[in-house]
Amino acid sequence: MGLATLAGPQMVSLVSHGDDQTELPLLWQLCCAWSELGYAVTVLDATQAESAAQPGLEQMMEYRLAGSYEPPGVEADATQWTIVPCAKGIQSLLHPGSSNWQALARVGQLFAAETVVILYAGVDCLVRLLGHTAVKPLLSVSEDKTSLLTSYLALKRLLVQGRLEPTILNMISAGGSNLAVRGKVSAHLGECARKFLGYELKAIDLDLTLEGPSHGARVRRLAARMLESSLTLGNAGTRGYGAMGRSLNAMGRTH
Repeated sequence: MGLATLAGPQMVSLVSHGDDQTELPLLWQLCCAWSELGYAVTVLDATQAESAAQPGLEQMMEYRLAGSYEPPGVEADATQWTIVPCAKGIQSLLHPGSSNWQALARVGQLFAAETVVILYAGVDCLVRLLGHTAVKPLLSVSEDKTSLLTSYLALKRLLVQGRLEPTILNMISAGGSNLAVRGKVSAHLGECARKFLGYELKAIDLDLTLEGPSHGARVRRLAARMLESSLTLGNAGTRGYGAMGRSLNAMGRTH
């Protein structure tokens, strides 16, 4: 209740740190939740590069400069959200001498106000594009043994280099059959964060194997929580960089 009309495209983010088996199902469920809440959803997938056969952000920016907004091939799928490869486009935006304000303003030109834009990217891209903003990237931690190392390295870079405080999600993928390891990796991550970074970590539990109204409500609450710390991109074509700077310096919008 109370989700207001968006003032502009809202950017949120999900960290890619090598755990596709939990990150991708989580991404899918979040997109479903935002769609159910009535928002248009675009996934900027920085783990995939644009190509002639798979156009994405690079082509969208080219067509925007030419006065058109939709290059051929960039279309919403049957689930009513759009997946846009953006590895090349993001890199072109972050060329030496450019600021993340300018890059985000250009991205903001491409989307309507009622759009949730979720950037699915590695930590280097997130730090460069969203560093020193109020966005709280979603960092999922699974029961996989490598997840402790990759999530800790991601957490360290987000905090130290990007000044980004992530939302930690403890992903439970084994249902009720693996109670002994539930939360073990996130607990170790909390210990490492406290010992080496001086950071108190609070994780949210989410079991992706569950279904039904209760689970759907939990995912929607998580989706709404991400919007509370989202970045209003605005439309640089009408607002200009000054308004963009004010959005970046805000502490995030609330609902």
